[in-house]
Amino acid sequence: MGPDGAIYVNQGSIICRSTDGGRTWTSYPRQEGPSGTFSFKVLSNGTFIAAGPEPPTDVKPGPVGIWASGDEGRTWKLISQIEIPEKFHARWMYTLSRLPDDTLLCGVVRAARKRDEKGNYVSGANTLVIYRSTDQGKTWSQPVKVRDWGYEGGITHLPSGKLLAAIRVQRFIHPTDTPEFLSKYQSGKMVYKIIFLADSGDQGRTWKNVRQLTTVFGQCYGYPAALSDGTVVVVHDTRYGPGAPSGRAIISHDEGATWQDEVYYVYYGIAQSGYSESVVLDDDTIVTIAGVSDYTAGNGSWEAWTGNTDLWAIRWRPVRD
Repeated sequence: MGPDGAIYVNQGSIICRSTDGGRTWTSYPRQEGPSGTFSFKVLSNGTFIAAGPEPPTDVKPGPVGIWASGDEGRTWKLISQIEIPEKFHARWMYTLSRLPDDTLLCGVVRAARKRDEKGNYVSGANTLVIYRSTDQGKTWSQPVKVRDWGYEGGITHLPSGKLLAAIRVQRFIHPTDTPEFLSKYQSGKMVYKIIFLADSGDQGRTWKNVRQLTTVFGQCYGYPAALSDGTVVVVHDTRYGPGAPSGRAIISHDEGATWQDEVYYVYYGIAQSGYSESVVLDDDTIVTIAGVSDYTAGNGSWEAWTGNTDLWAIRWRPVRD
């Protein structure tokens, strides 16, 4: 969301824009700059800053490119790079976040792990780290660790000034995992695929109180948003179940300290339940952008859903008793 309240959505070859809180949309072409999957934010002066894109999985990773656009995402210029040390053999983007003073937080997952002759991971981890920039993305601090086996998600700025991060956590089976634990959190060779939370009280310099939020395997990608009264929503996907594939929201009324025993069904998709991000308007209306597909023909692959997916803007707010 820009400083004038306009909402922007990247769809690969176009940028969509709404100036009425997500009710109606226009679009224009995005011709240059980062390609593929990337995360972007809008600074207080209207400059777009993007981080990415993704590299292929499990190959020697290149640096994370930081791009700037002065024309609402139509054209881009590479302004800096976050180098990935040679000891890491893969990396993925977590998210790019902007704080009210234009400090940028770039989350990157760096992989340094080993497999045995059967392809099983025997040591190392994928580790989520956060880089900070206080000069609009031109330079970046040394990374700080959030947790091992953390992946995608988002960060929200709370009314108290603290930060709350939602993190997808998944890993492979450890020899110390008990049968009781595996019966609840295992699917195939994978464990967890659920959301954890973490807090920062110093604008992203350090992270603490890492704790579990969701409790069922497959409740994984989550994106948080905070209202002015301290209410926090985490909208997460449940394309693995339980129940119908959908996007659901968990609600906290105390900045994420405790959570209500209820969920909101925000959007729905038969073939998949897509990722989402949310912004909060001045009147505390939440605008959630989510892509879902009801396309069940073909082989059920990501390629089959390309061109058969709808992107929705949902305006909503939780009810407080």
